[in-house]
Amino acid sequence: MKVIIAGGGIGGLTTAIALQQRGITCEVYDAAPANKALGAGIMLAPNAMTVFDKLGVGHALRAHGAVARQFYIRYYKGDVLQHIDGSLLQQKFGSASYGIHRAALQQQLIEAVQTPVHWGKRCTRAEQTAEGVTVHFEDGTTASGNVLVGADGIHSVLREQHVAKARYRYSGQTCWRAIVPVNLPEREAAEASEVWGNGNGLRAMCMQVGPQQVYFWMTKRMPAGLKIPPEEALAFIKKELRHFPGYMHNVMEHLQPEALIHSDLYDIAPMRQWYNGRIVLLGDAAHATTPNLGQGAGQAIEDAYVLAKWLATEKNITSAFEKYQRQRRKRVHMLVRTSWQLARITNWKGPLLAALRNTLLKSVPAGIAEKQIDLVYGVQLD
Repeated sequence: MKVIIAGGGIGGLTTAIALQQRGITCEVYDAAPANKALGAGIMLAPNAMTVFDKLGVGHALRAHGAVARQFYIRYYKGDVLQHIDGSLLQQKFGSASYGIHRAALQQQLIEAVQTPVHWGKRCTRAEQTAEGVTVHFEDGTTASGNVLVGADGIHSVLREQHVAKARYRYSGQTCWRAIVPVNLPEREAAEASEVWGNGNGLRAMCMQVGPQQVYFWMTKRMPAGLKIPPEEALAFIKKELRHFPGYMHNVMEHLQPEALIHSDLYDIAPMRQWYNGRIVLLGDAAHATTPNLGQGAGQAIEDAYVLAKWLATEKNITSAFEKYQRQRRKRVHMLVRTSWQLARITNWKGPLLAALRNTLLKSVPAGIAEKQIDLVYGVQLD
């Protein structure tokens, strides 16, 4: 069997590693002109690290990341709304959570793939026959195999042309992200604190992901499609966060406007069908989610492992796709819905609704909170 993977991001590369571990030939094609150090940071939760450990790359990723020993959601005035102890995650799920620069993660995954990634290959369409599938690229070249994996993101060409039309949903929030060349104080470097403002989608976070690398992000409820020059955006961010805790201001002093990455936060409404013929979707192409649970990449990583498992064990491709979809769909749709609901809650506007929101979060019984953690991080893949 030969598998063609359209998309050389986290999901596509993890799929390649999972396939090669099971002795399946694959080739990876990506639209980017070259492998460049792009993006900001990412949190690899225990479920993602479990997969990477199974694939033999967990140790390398831990060496390039920073462990989050504690995770908090705080109100900007100081109240702790929720808390997760990283040591308990380690005991229960076999790994803590790790923050890492996306570029470092990408590079480690590329190095683990045994064949070179083909860059500058933007997918435009695909053709299927009873014997195989061929993907066409913008530069006029093609690639053929037995299976085509669409790991080409939320705006997947393969999904739209061959599987299903997505219904995009704007969360109401826009987001700025950046890597800031600074080290947090020792206490803050050992934790990841998401700080919430007085509603209206205002949240921010600073997290150490490497030496002189702090991952910063901020969200705010705003209309979609706004184009704000970086200098104006930085001034806006500093104004919005002026009442947030002290170390946030230290990070702001080192944040440069050219480092800001701006994007509106969308997901796609859950879809029942993830495959058609020899084409199968994975990650954001199948189930893009808002980042409120930090599970977008994690679910793509889980997809990769499960898809490779069924392709290796099922003689019939359709049967492999059906078992992959059946195993993954219920869990993924639950996480997409939960993340979407969290976005709606953080969009509540004004101090009264913010106070109600805070009370609701703080009043979650410990048993229910533990079940929620189990739902997000606890998964059986084999």
